[in-house]
Amino acid sequence: MRTNDLPPSLAHSKYGSTDKEVLELLNRLRSFGISSEIDLSTIVFCGNQSAGKSSLLEAISDIQLPKSDGTCTRCPMELRLVKTSAPWSCQVKIRWEYHDTENRKLESIHEVAFGDVIFDIHDVEDRVRRAQRAVLNPSASYSTFLSGDLSKDDANNLKFSKNVVCIDVTGEDCPNLSLMDLPGIIRHTEDGDEKLVNLILESVDYYISKKNAIIIATITCKDDIENQEIVKMARDHDSEGIRTLGVLTKPDTIEQGCFDKYFKIICGHSHPLNLGYYAVRNSTQAELLKGDTDARAVETAFFKTDVWRHLPPERLGVPNLTKQLSSLLIAAIKRQLPGIKSEVIIKLQEVTNRLGDLPQVISGHPRLEASKLVGVFTRHVECEIQANTNTDLWCRIYPHFMEFRKRIRATRLHFKADAQTTPSNSVSFHEYNEPEDAGNPLLPSITHQEIEELIQKYRGRQIEGFTPYQAFRKLVEKSNIHWKDPALACLSSVANEFLQYLEEEIKNVFAAYPLLSREISSIVRRLHHKHQEAAKNLLETVMIPMETKLSPFTWNHDHLIYHRDYFRNPTANQNVDGIRDLTAKVCAYIMVAHKRFTDNVPLSIDLIFLREFTEQLHESLVDQLGIVNPKDEVNVEMLMEEDEGILAERKSLLAKHECFMKAFDELDRIIF
Repeated sequence: MRTNDLPPSLAHSKYGSTDKEVLELLNRLRSFGISSEIDLSTIVFCGNQSAGKSSLLEAISDIQLPKSDGTCTRCPMELRLVKTSAPWSCQVKIRWEYHDTENRKLESIHEVAFGDVIFDIHDVEDRVRRAQRAVLNPSASYSTFLSGDLSKDDANNLKFSKNVVCIDVTGEDCPNLSLMDLPGIIRHTEDGDEKLVNLILESVDYYISKKNAIIIATITCKDDIENQEIVKMARDHDSEGIRTLGVLTKPDTIEQGCFDKYFKIICGHSHPLNLGYYAVRNSTQAELLKGDTDARAVETAFFKTDVWRHLPPERLGVPNLTKQLSSLLIAAIKRQLPGIKSEVIIKLQEVTNRLGDLPQVISGHPRLEASKLVGVFTRHVECEIQANTNTDLWCRIYPHFMEFRKRIRATRLHFKADAQTTPSNSVSFHEYNEPEDAGNPLLPSITHQEIEELIQKYRGRQIEGFTPYQAFRKLVEKSNIHWKDPALACLSSVANEFLQYLEEEIKNVFAAYPLLSREISSIVRRLHHKHQEAAKNLLETVMIPMETKLSPFTWNHDHLIYHRDYFRNPTANQNVDGIRDLTAKVCAYIMVAHKRFTDNVPLSIDLIFLREFTEQLHESLVDQLGIVNPKDEVNVEMLMEEDEGILAERKSLLAKHECFMKAFDELDRIIF
């Protein structure tokens, strides 16, 4: 039970049940873990090691805390004091927030009670020390540290932890106050461990950087204020001093003649802060050894001495500081509560949406679920091939067909005049050519003289004025001999585009199941290759030879004659008329043939490759996966194992959803 020799109460103030409820709400919200997602109002005690911070916290809470050189500087500690009408009690807890060895936050932040409720105030220090050891040894069961000898020779697994030891104290003499105590800032360690120095600095930096943190900078009067690291760090994060409160400790160490500068600080004339400064005096080690236990009476007497009595009395002493801290925190929480509720609602919706975006958890038999996914995938592919409503794939393939058409058009003969052709008997070839033909070295070309030589070569017994058919064939071959490469290139480009689309669709549909996704991809690639080869074989053995190996042929006589007549331009010179007649026929036929070829090749690719692939896709997947008829070499149940990343993400999101739902339920009970 609580003894009578403890310091008198600091809790008898104007703060009533409403303040108590608000503070308890804050503590519950923090225990849910939402402080990692939402910046909650927090009083943060920080300062250099040996600045008197621990003694100050003991004075505020009326409990003793570990002061040895080991664990007391190795993890954050949260003091949660609540005034109640019930007898005094204390519950020590550990809030697990981090996986220290992996330096990452846990998916589910949670608090666990460390031992039973304490009813004897003298047992608190030992319990807190043991909790700190448990935090520094996460690989061991924390219950191991509840009893037994805590030998200093036993090395800790960790030198520092971000996990928090929480101390809940309730009683009629408690103030309504919650605060975070951070490890004291150090410049070096005995073993020169710079990592530990930096970890502590990072921890302090993390907590005081939050915009809703009220920074309680503990500043010892033994050292110059400008030389204390916490002053610099507080200024870095709160340059205007809006949310920083300075606490001057160990005022009895101020040397004679130096009091004036501290007088100016407390009065706000030097190093001004919006929340100002307080001066507190706690018992020295000599006084404790002497048996002086009434520290507050000693403090009151100290501040009544001549040098201190001229300062504002409300800025002196632990009781006044405690009262101000409670007032600041309660006011900050009340201001923040409506915003917290709005933010919780937004975060809850975000988490719900992200959960909705994840693949659904398998609720039935794996084979049935695999069959459903295969059905979804094949329907998507069918819709894209039909291009009735889904046109993304066609929009990607269409440019390759257009490029093929452009390349075939580029193989038509380019008729050029030559230097030996005189103006009187020259033939104008511009009717057959297009503006982009000029200067294109890739176009097959022929001159007036070459055409005339070709006519003479194949005239044979034909009389003058008749065009040799063999000359016509040779000129046509000059063009269509180049059609094979564009046709095969078109097939290859379309096949690559189609395969890329299929891989993207596989990733979208089967993202949650990497093993199944890889197996689907393997089956799809084999089927894709099979039908690409079938289309290639059709082009190489039928479509291309029809144009390049057979004699020129068409039933489209009307179209052929129309273009032949269009390209003719009779002249007086019979020899020239023969050239013009031949070139007109060649141009007319090439126009008919190239239009036919540029239609037939895409149609063949569409029919033999794309559509036949799609028609066989569902059957191939169902058969090779063994969905209907199980196969020894394929284990669908194993393939349906969910991706570890998605499992982890769902676990994390579900934990956050639970956290925000708890917070929402708590906040929904509050009337703003």
